[in-house]
Amino acid sequence: MKLKAKIHLFSTLLAILTLLAVNGLSYYLFETFSYSNAANPLRTDVQQVAAALSQIQEQTEIPTILRAYAPENGALRVDGEGAISYAVETEPLLRGYETDVNLNQAFTKVDTENGTVLSAATTALLGSGEIVTITLHQLTSSLDATLSLLFRTFVIATLLGALLLFSSNFLLGRQVTAPIEQLIRHIQGNRERGSYRVISVDDHKKEETAVLAREFNSMMERLGENYNKQEQFVANAAHELKTPLTIIESYANLLKRRGTRDVEVTAEAIEAITSETARMKQMVEQFLELARSQQAIEIERHSLDVVALVQDLALQLERLYSREIVVEATGEVWKYSDSARLRQLLTVLIDNAKKYSESAIVVSVDSMQIEVKDQGVGIPEKDIPHVFDRFYRVDEARARETGGSGIGLAIAKELATQLNLDISITSELNKGTTVTLHFHEDPSH
Repeated sequence: MKLKAKIHLFSTLLAILTLLAVNGLSYYLFETFSYSNAANPLRTDVQQVAAALSQIQEQTEIPTILRAYAPENGALRVDGEGAISYAVETEPLLRGYETDVNLNQAFTKVDTENGTVLSAATTALLGSGEIVTITLHQLTSSLDATLSLLFRTFVIATLLGALLLFSSNFLLGRQVTAPIEQLIRHIQGNRERGSYRVISVDDHKKEETAVLAREFNSMMERLGENYNKQEQFVANAAHELKTPLTIIESYANLLKRRGTRDVEVTAEAIEAITSETARMKQMVEQFLELARSQQAIEIERHSLDVVALVQDLALQLERLYSREIVVEATGEVWKYSDSARLRQLLTVLIDNAKKYSESAIVVSVDSMQIEVKDQGVGIPEKDIPHVFDRFYRVDEARARETGGSGIGLAIAKELATQLNLDISITSELNKGTTVTLHFHEDPSH
């Protein structure tokens, strides 16, 4: 069963049951109140008859009193021991009417084929000393007609209410499910066309369906962006790999044509093939590192001395790069972070500084930030906003000389995000570049 049908069915059923319960209870209370009010005069008349009978001395006076108190559409009877039995019946339908009336109850209500009969009874002590039972019956024809009209009115109102509820719930179900059905159609259309279309939605609406649509649009935009990045990544990777493969193929064909008799040509070809193979290997490793850096990984944070970590890393990279790395720090700096990922991030930054400068690399550490500074060629101001983009290179020729692939700083950006660090870059041509990592204080530590 579809959601719209469920909303329509269950809300209508619940509303109709509520309407029936309210109308039924209202009718029952009104009926009870009406019959109770109608019985009040009967109880008063019975008591008055009893008081009058208590004053008489002769039984022959009883009919006179009964005629004085006999109600319209009713019957008044006095029954006693022996031959005492008198009746005045103003309603032909109640002639000979008999029913058991409980003297302990205020009144008795009996439904007959001629209508509802209300009865009240009491006992009286005649002036002559006899005890008699006084019973007053009244046919409630007008009240029955009123209640019958009220019942029909409630039935019609219930049916009309049920029809209105059915229609309103149908419209409500359509209104609630329309955005969901639109979302389903968009998802199906995007799947069939392989697109990432978004839904038109009012940004100011607070309804849950509007929030759902906005979240869907956000997800589509993110998916579309990631898909475009993936396509761009594949295209750029293919382009980057194509150049060294072309060089390798050219030198391989050269050796195939000329053989290895020419020692200089052979040495040049082997050197080029070896160099380009190493460059391709480095590029593939960087591609894999970039892919790993974008995966959702669990950061294992713990308290660490950043200065000690930087000094240890600098010592290792000095030996590896044969380049001086100066660490500037005034004392210990304790932070809550992942040491392995932080070492990886700093390695990327120091390696990038090493490629584009010839002098010592300086790493400054304080409680607010880490700075990696080189004294290289610098970056033009117009290129700084793009240096964290994948495969972006300021100088293609210098990049080829240094072996840069244009993804080092993209990896650094991903790692900084995972470590909750802000990364920024400042540079001045022919003076050098500074990459800064800004710490965020964790309020829980």
